Amino acid sequence: MKNKNGKKIISIRARLFFEVGAVILVAVSFILSLNYFLLPTIYTYNEKQKMKNVCKDIDNYLADGVNPSGYFSSLEKENGFSIDVYQKDGNPLYIGTEDIFYASGKVTVSQREDYDDGSFFEVQTNPKSNKQYIVYGAELMSGGEVELFSSKEYIDNTARIAVMITNATSVTALLLALVFIYFYTGRFTKPLIAMSEITGKMAKMDFSEKCSFERNDEIGVLSSSINYLSDSLNTTLNDLNLKNEKLKEDIEKEKNLEKIRKEFISNVSHELKTPISIIRGYSEGAGLMLESGEIDGAKSYCDIIVNETEKMNALVLQLLELSKYESGNIEISKEEFDVAGMINDYAFGNEMKFNENGIKFENEIPNGLIGIGDTIKLGMVVNNYISNAVSHTSGDKIIKVSCEEIDDNYRVKVFNTGENISQEDIEKIWISFYRADKSRSRSEGRFGLGLSIVSAIQKLHKREYGVYNTDDGVCFWFDIEKAD
Repeated sequence: MKNKNGKKIISIRARLFFEVGAVILVAVSFILSLNYFLLPTIYTYNEKQKMKNVCKDIDNYLADGVNPSGYFSSLEKENGFSIDVYQKDGNPLYIGTEDIFYASGKVTVSQREDYDDGSFFEVQTNPKSNKQYIVYGAELMSGGEVELFSSKEYIDNTARIAVMITNATSVTALLLALVFIYFYTGRFTKPLIAMSEITGKMAKMDFSEKCSFERNDEIGVLSSSINYLSDSLNTTLNDLNLKNEKLKEDIEKEKNLEKIRKEFISNVSHELKTPISIIRGYSEGAGLMLESGEIDGAKSYCDIIVNETEKMNALVLQLLELSKYESGNIEISKEEFDVAGMINDYAFGNEMKFNENGIKFENEIPNGLIGIGDTIKLGMVVNNYISNAVSHTSGDKIIKVSCEEIDDNYRVKVFNTGENISQEDIEKIWISFYRADKSRSRSEGRFGLGLSIVSAIQKLHKREYGVYNTDDGVCFWFDIEKAD
């Protein structure tokens, strides 16, 4: 495995295993070295101390004046020494059972240590057997002397066996320790490896996995911290994504607003350009007619100018009304009213218009449905919806107003028979100056602002509105808040 920089990654388990194993190996090697070099010396030292103690026991025993023969023999068997004891006059009191220690020829002394009390240690080599012995000699309180002989070969062999046993047990312990370390490092590093994988996924913005190591140590604390960090990063990332989406929407909305603003200016200019041109043309014509004495013709031109001026005035008033609503600075009044009564009032005032166009108007809203809102502005919504229906109704020429309860609202529906609105137009009809029926003449006095005013009024009331096609016509709807 390699990291992002291309360097080979050594797993933490392998690293921990080799490092701890190396420490134990060094410790075992150090112990084995000490045993190899020190055990013979330690065994020799212990043998010398034992020889000194036996010599003291002999000295104390002889001071009591007891026959020593059996005592010396038991000491030899008990300690593995050969003991020679000489009286004050130099005659032997006891000679050891192994005659090889008795002077029967020259002996070679390879080492000698003399002490202030007259005692000494020597390492002697028997020329016959070529064996070495540790000899301890000391003066007795009775004036005699004692010499203790111990086989150096026996001491060295004992030390050598001890070193071998220590080496074997140490190597066995090392192997067992390595096996234990191998499994322990796996258990110890398992949560760390898992946390490494989880944090790697976190780096790739994947926060689906969590650490599940509930321990009362630093690993448990680290596990909890990673989970907390994962949740915090996930929450922050989601928040950033939401804000990013909102920012995109705001930017797109700003672009659309800028586009609408430009289209609005273009549309206003276009709407004003036509009547201004007409007024200018007819004004010049009226002037010429007055100069030529054609009073009736000039009067007819003046009537056309007045008509165009009224249309311009209606357009400006609608623009001012729309601007006032869209600014958000206008306050709406809250009053209770009968929903069916509002529709009936409009129908009664426009009954002649329905009759002139052969339209059948039906109000299916029952009496007693009480809504809350600004009755003047909501009346404009009703007026714009039904006026729009009058302009577009065809076929059976039916306009039907109905209502249904949705949560805390009355949803008023204005249906008219006629052609459906295309999907392309249905998303744009709320934009100022947009007219789906571009072929219709401006002589009808419609400027494409009515539905924009509906949208602004509903937004002031914080209520929904919309439109949908049916099999035989189109249905516009808007919500009115229900009274308690």
